[in-house]
Amino acid sequence: MPDDPPKPLRKRALQSPGNLSKVYVPVITKIFRERYRKGASSIIFSLDDVRNACDALKVASRNPADVIYRMRSRTILPAEILKLGFHVLRPIGRGKYAFEKASSTIFEPPFTEPITTVDLTPMPVRRLLPERLSEMDEQAILTIASYCRVLDHLTGMTIYRLRSHVRKSVPGVGQAELDAIDVGIAQSDNEVPVVFPIEAKALADALNRVQIFNMVRYAEHYFPGLTVRPLAIKVDEASVLHVVEFNSPKKASELRILKTASYIIDTSEAQKAAIRTTNVPRQ
Repeated sequence: MPDDPPKPLRKRALQSPGNLSKVYVPVITKIFRERYRKGASSIIFSLDDVRNACDALKVASRNPADVIYRMRSRTILPAEILKLGFHVLRPIGRGKYAFEKASSTIFEPPFTEPITTVDLTPMPVRRLLPERLSEMDEQAILTIASYCRVLDHLTGMTIYRLRSHVRKSVPGVGQAELDAIDVGIAQSDNEVPVVFPIEAKALADALNRVQIFNMVRYAEHYFPGLTVRPLAIKVDEASVLHVVEFNSPKKASELRILKTASYIIDTSEAQKAAIRTTNVPRQ
C-alpha cells in the first residue's frame, strides 16, 4: 500500500549548538558589557574590539571575524544580551558590527494547513535526491521547490531562477549570502521582473533575521528600482515545506512575515522506488 503522507508535526526551530562556546560567548559578552549603555537601541563595535576581547580573556581565535559570524548565524546570543532586547548582531560595514534591538533572532514559520502537491521533479533528478525532504540540504530543497512550482503558488507569479548561491559585498552590510535569486513575472515576459531573494533552510537550521535582512539589502543594491520580495523556505521534521514571504524593511528589527504557505510534496511510488534502487550515498 502507498505510504501515508507525513503528518505535519511541529518542532521549534533553534539555532545550531554552540551557545556555550568557551571562546565565542565570553568574547561577545565582554564586548557587549563594555559597550552597553542604558537606553541604547544599538551598540556599535569593531573587529579591533573582538581582538582586544580575545587578548584580555586570553582565548585564541585564528579569525576574529569568525566570532561574529558564529554568534550571528550559527548560535544563540547569550541570555544576558537577549534579556535586554538585543536579538540582532549584524555587520554594518567592513570590520564594523552592531547589536540591535528586535523582537527575535530567528523566525518560526507560522503553521498553516498543508497543501498537497504532486512531486513534479523529473525522475533523473528526483532519484538522486533523498526520499524525504527532511533529509535534504538547502540546494536540494530549492530544487524540489522550483520543480514543484510552490513559489509560483505562493506569489501568484511565474517564477524563474536567476542565480544560485550568491555571495557578494554590500555597502553598509559587508558580505551578504543568498541561497538563490529568482525573478517573477505576473502576466507576460515583457513586464518588469520582481526580484525574489531566497533563503533556504534544512531541518537543522533556523530562519535567521540578519541573513534575511542582508539578502534584502543585497537585492535593493544590485537591482535598484525593482520591487524586492524576500522569500524563505524551511523544511520541518515531517518533511513539510514551509514558504514564507517577508517585507523589505530599512532596519533588521522591522523585518516581519507577510505571507506563508505549507506544502506536502507527494512523491509517487515510482519515484520512491527509483530513489531506493539508485542508492546514492548521502552527503
